[in-house]
Amino acid sequence: MTIGYGTLYYSFSVLAPEIARAFRWTESFVFAIFSAGLLAGAVSAPVIGRMIDTYGARPVMSLGSVFAALTLALISVMENAWQFIVIALLAEFVAIAVQYDAGFAALAQRYGRNARAEITLVTLIAGFASTLFWPLLQWLLTLMSWREVYLVLAAMNLVIALPIHLTMPKGRQGPKGRQGPKGRQGQPDRPEPSASSASPRTSQVSQARPPRPDPRPMALLAISFASGGFVMSAVGAALLVLLGDLGFATATAIAAASCIGPSQVAARLIEYLRRNLFSPPATAVIAALALTLGLVLLAGTVFAPAPVLLFAFAITYGAGQGLTSIVRGMLPLHYFGPEGYGRRTGTLSGIRMVLSAAAPFTVIFLKEQLGTSAALAALVLAALISTVSVLALVRLMAKAEPI
Repeated sequence: MTIGYGTLYYSFSVLAPEIARAFRWTESFVFAIFSAGLLAGAVSAPVIGRMIDTYGARPVMSLGSVFAALTLALISVMENAWQFIVIALLAEFVAIAVQYDAGFAALAQRYGRNARAEITLVTLIAGFASTLFWPLLQWLLTLMSWREVYLVLAAMNLVIALPIHLTMPKGRQGPKGRQGPKGRQGQPDRPEPSASSASPRTSQVSQARPPRPDPRPMALLAISFASGGFVMSAVGAALLVLLGDLGFATATAIAAASCIGPSQVAARLIEYLRRNLFSPPATAVIAALALTLGLVLLAGTVFAPAPVLLFAFAITYGAGQGLTSIVRGMLPLHYFGPEGYGRRTGTLSGIRMVLSAAAPFTVIFLKEQLGTSAALAALVLAALISTVSVLALVRLMAKAEPI
């Protein structure tokens, strides 16, 4: 997944300006195509989620690596805008199969409700994607053209990612979990209702007409994930452009942006080591608050463009982003369980990626039309919406019966 994010997502922030200069396109046009590609990913997310539920993660993620390599190689030989549009759409359409959502579904299939630790471990490594790839790409551009860089990225998917995906367990496995009451697998250790706690009439009514699922938890999850996804998509794709407009030197911007990855990993390591201290809902609240605080610090550089504020943003935001990626995998598992996890997270990812798709173009457009301050204000607003939504979700679920 480090390769998946580094080659198909974080690479764009560095290589998009090179493509724009080579073809004399505006940056907003190039980022608009990237946004459209993310929208294609929103379409593919539910489909890929259902495929993983049906066939298992190994064939889906292995094919994802092959198609990722193919699309990256095609970008290296494109000659006009129409080719770029089609290939970029295809690249982001298949990206879902080699990124977090596919990996989380694979872990949920294998470990059931106990997948929290495994999800955190995977994100610990993948959290270095931006830290590794942003400096790596800058260095590669000093040695070769952007076209040759894309060939290197394609080779990474074939030589590194594909063999890893081929070693994954074959097929769909039943969820594993703690042995709960009455020997059920993959269920939380929650007490069973006693026979005396329900009247015969209540039991008959429940059997005749099961209660309709409350749509509010999924709606609040979708809002929180989508608005948080907007923020992370925009920052991941356009941060270096925004920092350049704020007046920071390229070296300073790269150094600060590269702190996001280690901060992500540090937050995930703490979450892994102290996972029994905080519940998944508590972790979700902490993640949303850290994300928001980080963006407030970044917005503060408009008034005081000091490197200390920039590095404080990178550390705080990185911690929030690191935890948010874990929350995306474990919160639906915590509330709804492993059954149908791929389908459910695919639906949530599809909704999230609609806003994520719009984020890079929206932020660059606001920057060009209204200034960098307007772009940063939009990011802070989106982070606030995510925070309010997750707080509402936690409050709602605390009042409700366990799902």
